[in-house]
Amino acid sequence: MIKYRFLLQALLLLMANQLFAQGKATITGKISNPLSGYIELITVPNPLIPEEQQVQVALNGNTFRIEVPVTGAVVAELVHGEEVVPVYLEPGYDLSLSFNGNRFLKTLKYTGTGANENNFLAAFTTRYVDEEDFQVLPDNIKLLEGEFAEFLEYRRNDQMESLEKFTDKKPLSENFKSYILAEIEFGYAKDKLSYHPLRQQVMRATITRPSASFYTYLEKLDMQRPANLISSAFISFLPAYTAHYTREAGHTSKDKEYYQQAYTVAAERLQGQAQLMAQTHILKQSIKLGHLKYTQQMLEDFTAKSSNTAVNAYLAEQFRTNKSLVIGSVAGDFTSVNLAGDTVALSDLKEQVVYLSFLRNNCALCTIEQPHLEQLATKLQGRKVVFLTVHLAESEQQWREKVQGKKLQASHVFVAPAQQKELAQLYGLSDGPAYFLLDQEGRFISTKARHPNDTEVVNDILEHLSVKQASLK
Repeated sequence: MIKYRFLLQALLLLMANQLFAQGKATITGKISNPLSGYIELITVPNPLIPEEQQVQVALNGNTFRIEVPVTGAVVAELVHGEEVVPVYLEPGYDLSLSFNGNRFLKTLKYTGTGANENNFLAAFTTRYVDEEDFQVLPDNIKLLEGEFAEFLEYRRNDQMESLEKFTDKKPLSENFKSYILAEIEFGYAKDKLSYHPLRQQVMRATITRPSASFYTYLEKLDMQRPANLISSAFISFLPAYTAHYTREAGHTSKDKEYYQQAYTVAAERLQGQAQLMAQTHILKQSIKLGHLKYTQQMLEDFTAKSSNTAVNAYLAEQFRTNKSLVIGSVAGDFTSVNLAGDTVALSDLKEQVVYLSFLRNNCALCTIEQPHLEQLATKLQGRKVVFLTVHLAESEQQWREKVQGKKLQASHVFVAPAQQKELAQLYGLSDGPAYFLLDQEGRFISTKARHPNDTEVVNDILEHLSVKQASLK
């Protein structure tokens, strides 16, 4: 009886250990010629929230061991020195790897549970990510439309053939095969979708109208494959997909409602997790670059429909911390001193469009662009526009020495050093020049206005002078 009791306890202990192992993955390794004294594993637990979790361990001589919690299939990054390699993990994986630090990816070999998947992934990365012949840039983008389509077909067929040859010899998990198929399918889709605008940018050529059949493949994509959510190709494809159909509907990124239109495209064309991921990305972009009014409307709609509390909380926090410095929000008020010694408040300049500049005395680019700023102010003299140039100098005397005696058209003012740190936080200022465009109500038209030496800046200002209030409340 005692014998059976011990056997039962041993069996229960074994089952408990197996169950515990299912919730984690282990990686051990041996490194020849280490590049640093540690190795790091980076994961992004929630693909909708760009927050990394890092596990860093010091080498014990030239060996290491890492354990990470894993509840489902995930693609992590293994980092050593400046080398980075993707690692595919599933619950229960117990990987052992070895490599030479001087030839990281080419000598990387795995054994243990999950070895087949990761040996294939290492070879796949070496061939299709690191070799320029299979990349769009720098050379393949120069191909004409038909030739480029042939290149993508050749690459996709080669990838599929490499997967088939490997699986003929060694088994791969169904989850991993699904993940690789997503990488192949959406790598192809994204590169084809981006071809015309990217070629126009690289070749500086007028964009040509795609042939009638060029985009038909978009209707055949498997957008609901669960493995899509861990595919970097799918994640980067989604923004290109929604942007494409938003452009097709006649909207450009200059439109105030651009992100709202993209959000609507995602709602109409996508379902399930693909829709959630696309709309989350659009909201993140709109929070930083879009119009306050439309961002708020989208966020309210998203929160009402989404049951993902972590994403809802993340977006709400992003909106809270960014809403004071976006298009449509009221520019933060501050006071300054002009050359006559009078106090000038930004809020005193309403009823006029304001081209607001921040220049630092020790900034070379600021010095170079200042004459262009004066030329711009001269060109628009007599219009209802104020050129307020705020100098962030170490002292008022230093500022006066720089601007006194010069023929100035812009209004030059100085902010005391004690206020400069607060002002830098309020407007997100760095070491270089910064330019903003405000409407007649003191709201941001642009938080990244064109520099004064840009020939299009005049048209931007004139466009907003033609209406009483340029940005919507």
